[in-house]
Parts: sequence; structure tokens; C-alpha cells
Amino acid sequence: MNKIIFIDNFIDKLRDFLNRHLLLTEECEVIFIMVQIRKILDCGVNPYRTLRFYCNWVLHKELSRETTTKLLIDIFGSVIDSKKSGRDNARNLISNNYDFFTFKTLKNEIKDFINEHTLPTNILNNRNWKNFRKLLLEIIKDCQVSFVPTEISSLKVKKYNDKLFAYTFTLINGRKPVLKLKI
Repeated sequence: MNKIIFIDNFIDKLRDFLNRHLLLTEECEVIFIMVQIRKILDCGVNPYRTLRFYCNWVLHKELSRETTTKLLIDIFGSVIDSKKSGRDNARNLISNNYDFFTFKTLKNEIKDFINEHTLPTNILNNRNWKNFRKLLLEIIKDCQVSFVPTEISSLKVKKYNDKLFAYTFTLINGRKPVLKLKI
């Protein structure tokens, strides 16, 4: 089988799934979506760096490969200053990367991906998108991102309650900028 047939099969599976699951309510649904997207992304060159990163984050218990963490270094590396407090770094991270932390970048890439492959858009409606984000955070909270030597040592998602999560960075100096995210 050639690559085109494979990608068509993955797209058809994803299309069928999205048509049958009009409202996302379970982690396994988000996992399936991200796995199918990852398979499609693996079939060719694509501009979806953030989407690919989140697909990887969903699929692995730890992310540490430089090719995977490069996106985050590109995004956060120039903002982190180990001489500043965790609070100051958190303020800089959120003010310079608001779209990443509010999932706007991810939503835009998913929207472009869906349009490119003519897939159902139900995942993007307000209620479904809110469920998708919450379920995604539930999945990735158990997976640490570990960085090669940079200012950032690691990144984890922490759950406080059903409506409050946080991205917790650990810097090489031990400081921990925390960015709380209300869902």
C-alpha cells in the first residue's frame, strides 16, 4: 500500500469517529483523535508544530527528545530568566505566550488541519472545545516534559480541581514558575 492509501484510511477513520462523537466526554475519545491526527501528520510534511507536540504529549509518559522539546524551547527559551523569581518568570511566560497557554494556537492548528482534510468541525464548537481542553489536560497531567540542558529543566501539568489546572515549570536553578489555567 502506498502512503496516499494509508493517509486516506486514517482520515476516513477520523472523519467517521468525529461524525459519531458529536460531544466529547471521555479521555479515550481525545486520545483516539490525537492518535489519528498523529498518524496523518506522520504521513507527510506539515506545518502543525503545536498540534504535533500535543499529539506526542498525549501518547508518551515522558517527553525528552530534543526534536520534541524544541518547540517549547523556541517558544519559552527567550522569556525565561533564571535570575528572576518564579512569579516574574510566570508573568513573562503568560504575557508572551498567552495563545499557547489558552490553547488558541492549538485550536487554530486543529481548525487548519480539519479544513485541510475536510473533516467535521464539531470538535471546535464552544462546548466541545471546552471539554476537549479539559480532557486533554487530564491526559497530559501524568506526563512530564524534560528538557536537555537549558534554563528549563521540566514542565508538568498539575490539576488542582475540575476547573483549575496549572503548567508548572522547573528551572535549572530550582525556581518553579506556575501558570494557572481555569477551564
